Amino acid sequence: MAISTNWEIKIGTVASPTNFTSRVMSMSINQQVDVNVIGRGICQITLLNKDGALTPGGGGTYSSTDWFAQGVFVSSLTKVAGTGDPEVNSPVFHGVVTDFDLTDDGVYSTVTITAQDGLTVGGRSSIAYVNNIIGRPVLYSSLLALNIAEATNFYGGTYPLYPLLGEPYSYGAVTDIGRLTSYADQELSIYTSSTTYGDLWQQSLIPTANDVCYATTIERQTSPTTACRYNVNSIPYVTTRTVAQSTDFEFVQTPSGTKFPFDINTFQQAFNKDNLMNKAIVGRSTGPASSYEATASNYATYATRQVQFTETFLKNDGIQFPQAANRLVNRYSTPRFNPESLSVTAKQIAKLASDFAIDKWRSLLDIRTGLWQKASVTWTGSGASSQTADCVIKGRQINVTPDNAVVTLTIGNWTDNHAFILNTDKLNTDRLG
Repeated sequence: MAISTNWEIKIGTVASPTNFTSRVMSMSINQQVDVNVIGRGICQITLLNKDGALTPGGGGTYSSTDWFAQGVFVSSLTKVAGTGDPEVNSPVFHGVVTDFDLTDDGVYSTVTITAQDGLTVGGRSSIAYVNNIIGRPVLYSSLLALNIAEATNFYGGTYPLYPLLGEPYSYGAVTDIGRLTSYADQELSIYTSSTTYGDLWQQSLIPTANDVCYATTIERQTSPTTACRYNVNSIPYVTTRTVAQSTDFEFVQTPSGTKFPFDINTFQQAFNKDNLMNKAIVGRSTGPASSYEATASNYATYATRQVQFTETFLKNDGIQFPQAANRLVNRYSTPRFNPESLSVTAKQIAKLASDFAIDKWRSLLDIRTGLWQKASVTWTGSGASSQTADCVIKGRQINVTPDNAVVTLTIGNWTDNHAFILNTDKLNTDRLG
């Protein structure tokens, strides 16, 4: 028996999207997340249009469709072939149509649909005020939840940030999947010069908590009110998932059990020069403007590798600025040679992986569980002994054709990107705090 992987592509309203799988010629999905950055997801799907059904104004089935009011819902369908078990549907990408390209030479026609994740689309909305509950402590969790949920106007009212996708109302909902930390109790101070929600999230909110924040699924909610809900994951401050939200993946050249194979020919390693930070300036430029500068001991050795976040909601109390700046410098100032990317295909999974790996394969493909997880890679290089490196999954490129799917993971150093986990991590190797 073998693990089979199929795909389902639907486009339309969140309640009843149309299945376009039979028209799909190819599909590419790119999703990336990182510390202090709003995660981004984009999907491009090329559809066969030889019958002209998708041609705007052409009289076909979808000729009058308002494409930019449609959602895109991509799922993997996995099962162990040869068993009576049903295929399990896992959400891989959910987003909103942002581009429509028609190619038609009078004989042959295709349409390429581009969709982007909910935060990318919603972030274009203009901002009047920072949404906050007056009279209550200003905590990061509440600020993030309120300002992801909906927008505020100049009259104090609210309006949807996100396309309705056929529902009377839409909103964003944040799920904090990070481990508890005392940083979460810090009271913040609100000042912003941002003009869009994307700027607010990227310049002020996310750097305030060194968050890993990204869009996941889009769902139809029926209670307590009917709405289109845009779900968002948040892993703030220590950027470490809870135990319940963690799944460890293992990639080896000869897989067994729950381990995955990978393509050694496309496996890449590199120094982390692009992510090196030996100087961090954190502060605010509005309200009581000020900042704090943290510098690593190797600053002179490698010259300036500086990052700057000076629009945060942190307080200038002598504590919050230094904490945020030092978290970055302490974690990311060490040069490391580490795996950078690896690829695995659906055909490799079917041929080489054990049936016992199917649950982890589903988790890897699922947008809710496949990113910012630990991935251990074991390989033997030319003329070298076997090596194992612990990494964190920071992104993925999924290229799908009718006969295969290639999943290419972007990976970074695990030690630098999580906090110490008791009974799991190693002293003098993994970081405390």
